[in-house]
Amino acid sequence: MRYLSLVFLAFFTISKGISQSKNDIIYLSDGTKEVKVKEIGQSSIKYTYPGEEVIYTINKFMVSKVEFESGRVEKFTSPLKPVKNILDVENVYTTFNPDEMLGLHNLGSLFSKATGVTTLSSINNVNNRALTKLKYEAVMLGANAVYIGNQYQRGNQYGNEYTPGNSTQTSYSGMAFSNESLDLDEIEQVLIKQKITPFQKITLKRNGWSPNVSSISVINENAQRKFLNIDKITREEDGIYVTIRDLRTKSDQLKVIRYDDNSIVLMERDGNGITNYQMLTENHQFVKNRIN
Repeated sequence: MRYLSLVFLAFFTISKGISQSKNDIIYLSDGTKEVKVKEIGQSSIKYTYPGEEVIYTINKFMVSKVEFESGRVEKFTSPLKPVKNILDVENVYTTFNPDEMLGLHNLGSLFSKATGVTTLSSINNVNNRALTKLKYEAVMLGANAVYIGNQYQRGNQYGNEYTPGNSTQTSYSGMAFSNESLDLDEIEQVLIKQKITPFQKITLKRNGWSPNVSSISVINENAQRKFLNIDKITREEDGIYVTIRDLRTKSDQLKVIRYDDNSIVLMERDGNGITNYQMLTENHQFVKNRIN
């Protein structure tokens, strides 16, 4: 009996040793990587693939944990949060460190400016308004993170009988990023196979204070929501674009920036601002309730 116990113990020990990975494992949101971790820095992790010498770098925000060959596990908490619409604007992560955006999806440039109403305006209030506008624009591009490359701030300048005064002003410029990627194949199939109807329009003017939200709908002769025809679907390297002439937009092409729960958000942008169009598919519960 003692002999059998020793045999079982030896077999269990050998099996455990064989099953344990000889490499480190990096856990990502979309899977794992079996690698050799070389360095864990402040904002990134450097690693090589087994049998190779080329060093790769990955953003630490994209890693949930690392399981080392020794069995030790190191966990990471990302500051990047899900952002579905402008109500989640406070979830947008901002940083002045470009290294923190390494490996994320670059969604384009950002700019915002806010000016005080009078020379007695609070500098902090104007600064917060400019920063919030920058985050709103990021959300409307489909982003959940912002790298701030430049900040300009002017204090209140009091005038006299010869020179007019200037109120405080703050401007930000930067880039919008996201750690999430759209399933372009799924979105393309939805656009091809399902009917869509407009629901909501959100506009952020360059000189505006905050986004303006308005409902939009196209009604048929029976006072029911009308589905729109998609005239063209174009797939580019940076995403999917659609042309919908019945929507009466400024741009010929609108970019799909978000798809979730049978809701599609389209975006157009020019020098005057940015606009989102929320479209609902025929399978959205709101549309079903209106039809039935």
